[in-house]
Amino acid sequence: MVSGWRAALIAAAAAAGIAGLGLWQHSMQTLATVLVAIALTMVVGVAVGVFCARHDRLATAVRPVLDAAQTMPSFVYLLPAVALFGASRFTAIVAAVIFAVPPVVRLVERGVRDVPATVVEAAVSAGSTPRQLLWKVQLPMARGGLLLAANQGIVMVLAMVVVGGLVGAGALGYDVVAGFSQRELFGQGLAAGLAIVLLGILLDRLTQGFHDSKGPRR
Repeated sequence: MVSGWRAALIAAAAAAGIAGLGLWQHSMQTLATVLVAIALTMVVGVAVGVFCARHDRLATAVRPVLDAAQTMPSFVYLLPAVALFGASRFTAIVAAVIFAVPPVVRLVERGVRDVPATVVEAAVSAGSTPRQLLWKVQLPMARGGLLLAANQGIVMVLAMVVVGGLVGAGALGYDVVAGFSQRELFGQGLAAGLAIVLLGILLDRLTQGFHDSKGPRR
C-alpha cells in the first residue's frame, strides 16, 4: 500500500513537472506515440518470446538475430522504415517497435522458462491443454518477467523518441532536435528533454505501481 501511494505521488509530481514546463500538449502527443509503440512491441515480443520459450530450436535460431539487433545503433532502424513509409510519425513508431522488441523477447522467454517445472507438470497432470497451460499457469507465473519486459520496452521506445524527431515524429522529439540545431531554440529543446525524462519517470512509476498492486498481500 505504501509503495503504491509512493508511486502515485511520484507520477503526479512528474505530470505536474511536465505541465509546469508548458509542454503538456507535446508531451501528450509523445505519450500517445509511446503507448501505441509499446502496445505493438508487447504483442510481438510476448508472442515471439512465448514461442521461443516453448520451442528450443526456434530460440536457437532467433538468438543470433536478437544479439545482432541489440548491437546496432538506434538510428539504423530508421533507414528501412523511412525507405518503406517515408518520414512520418508512423515511421517513428515502426522504428521504435523494431528497436524495442529484442529485449522484450528475451525477458518474456526467460520469464516463461523460469516457471518451475513442478508447477507445469502438475498442470499437465491435471489435464490442462497447451492453451490452458499458457494462459492460466505460465503467463500468470511469469507476471514479474512480463512487467519487467514492459518496463524495458517503455525505456527502449522512449530512447527512440528523440531519434524519431528526425523523421517527422514531431512533439517532444522534434523540440529536442530543433533545440540542438538552432541556438535560439536551445531552451525549448532543453525543456523538451527534461519533459521526456519526466515522462519516463511517470510511465516507470505507473508500471511499478501496477506491479505492487498485483503483488502478494500479507
